[in-house]
Amino acid sequence: MSLSPGAGHNYGQGTVGYARRYGAAFTDEVSSGFFTNFFYPTLLKEDPRYFRRGYGSFQHRLGYALAQEFTSHTDHGGKTFNFSNALGALSAGALSNAYYPPADRGFSLTMSQAAISLSYGSVGTVVAEFYPDISRRLFHHREKVPR
Repeated sequence: MSLSPGAGHNYGQGTVGYARRYGAAFTDEVSSGFFTNFFYPTLLKEDPRYFRRGYGSFQHRLGYALAQEFTSHTDHGGKTFNFSNALGALSAGALSNAYYPPADRGFSLTMSQAAISLSYGSVGTVVAEFYPDISRRLFHHREKVPR
């Protein structure tokens, strides 16, 4: 997804414009996943997974979920600032300067893409924390009892 303002006007119209926008969005997604979930976690020995809390008050769980975007488990069992996530967002944004149209490049656009990526990640952690509870309530899922 092209996150920069006005990007649609710089890709052209029709099938070619759509293909260019789709290619840029696909490349954004792949590079973000590569840097955030593989390259930096391997290099920095961090665990990129989200560990659901699943209990406590709504406010406590919400705070926990939002904090997980910025904290990471290390391979040694401790916690640290989530450098993998921050560096991954910045690296993917910087890489996009290679294939975005000239009007959609630059430092400020790279920083805004990184901020948007981190914001989306925060929404994702909140969904990961609360969706199992919401799903259970909406669809009345019960644990299966073995016969």
